[in-house]
Amino acid sequence: MIDMILIAAVDNTTPSVIEKRETALQQSGMVHSKVAGRFEIVKELPKEADSFNSMFDYADTFGKLRLAYIDSAHKISNIPKEEKDATAFGGEFGFNTASFYDFSFHVSAYVSQGINSLNPSRNKRNEDFFDVNGESFVYVAEASLDYNSELFQTRLGRVRVDTPYANSDDIRMAPNTFEGAWVNIDYTPTLKTQLMYFTKWAGYDSQNEEADEAQDEFKNLVDNDSFGMLGASLTYEYAKNSEASFWYNYIDSMAAITYAEIVGIYFIDGEHFHIDYGVQASNIQELDDSNVDGNVLGAMAIMHYSGAFLGAAYNISYSDEQKYITDGFGGGPYYTSLDEATISAISEGAATSGKPATDNDAKAFRIGGGYEFENIGLDGLVLEFVYGELSNDHGKIKEKDVILTYDITERWYAEAVYTDYQSSCDNNTFDRTLIRVDYNF
Repeated sequence: MIDMILIAAVDNTTPSVIEKRETALQQSGMVHSKVAGRFEIVKELPKEADSFNSMFDYADTFGKLRLAYIDSAHKISNIPKEEKDATAFGGEFGFNTASFYDFSFHVSAYVSQGINSLNPSRNKRNEDFFDVNGESFVYVAEASLDYNSELFQTRLGRVRVDTPYANSDDIRMAPNTFEGAWVNIDYTPTLKTQLMYFTKWAGYDSQNEEADEAQDEFKNLVDNDSFGMLGASLTYEYAKNSEASFWYNYIDSMAAITYAEIVGIYFIDGEHFHIDYGVQASNIQELDDSNVDGNVLGAMAIMHYSGAFLGAAYNISYSDEQKYITDGFGGGPYYTSLDEATISAISEGAATSGKPATDNDAKAFRIGGGYEFENIGLDGLVLEFVYGELSNDHGKIKEKDVILTYDITERWYAEAVYTDYQSSCDNNTFDRTLIRVDYNF
């Protein structure tokens, strides 16, 4: 079962806290996404140094080379279909120092460079791989002072995290990262807390063309008057691969969000037959008349048998007129999220459409299935088909996704995602093909 890939090179010299990074399949919210431990932290102590200078003498470099291609064809109302594509090469390059009195440094730069010989003219170029001006980018996305011990870990600076309402959502050339502080405390092997304070972010989800804010620039989470986001969580692992978690996020000038989740795996016949399950609930209270307000409930189940899997998920949201729910900063936690559509997007679309309504409730379901080919000798190859519908009084969105992922070796990883999107809300339809190949070193 393809579950997660690590934040850096997988060896005994990686930083003491390694955040498990989800594959694009999981970040897209597909049926085969891992249920238990979605926000799990794995600890691995780094090499120790005997002086400040030797911290850098023993530094380890790491990186990821990424080659990606995207092709999309959009059609809105009676406007002729617009086809765009792009190819880019880049990735992630950084280093981790050794630790001195449990302190160490972590730095990583994200890169996306267009391949001119393969890319069309500017008006025919898909800009998802580039900044708001359609240009290539290089920027320091992660730069932190870390402290790591067996029970306590913290990062100060620019960090990458995956939490319900602030996450990396690595869906194009570079993931989201945040500026601030993150802490993990392990009370016992089964009980832990995460604390966070973020003021800015960068990445694909952070860009805003209207405000001329590029994905490679760190900008305020909300606005200049907001002090940012404070968050805390408590997670209890009540059985192997099964846990209950409670999260609270206070996002100044936006919303106070309480989120609870129970996820797990029920084994029926060893590893051959098991069911992943999850239930979630979110209460979103607006702050400063932001209109971000509502409640979300959700449930999901995925049945696995000898490589085949079949699953379904359902979400329902409740908001008053002109109010809407949010994904937060990234892809959001909702079980029905697809490669493109999320229940929060249709909720916000209805609230800002100007059409009269007594409320802004929304519902979504997602079904899908696929096969893990490791049972027939192709370890790491997974094929998946997904269908989802999201609707409210504003209209309906239908989406079909086909996802192929392949963990070729410990270093090589490839994926392809095809998306067919149809929305009656704004008469917007498109189909998109995304292909990425990663080499980790």
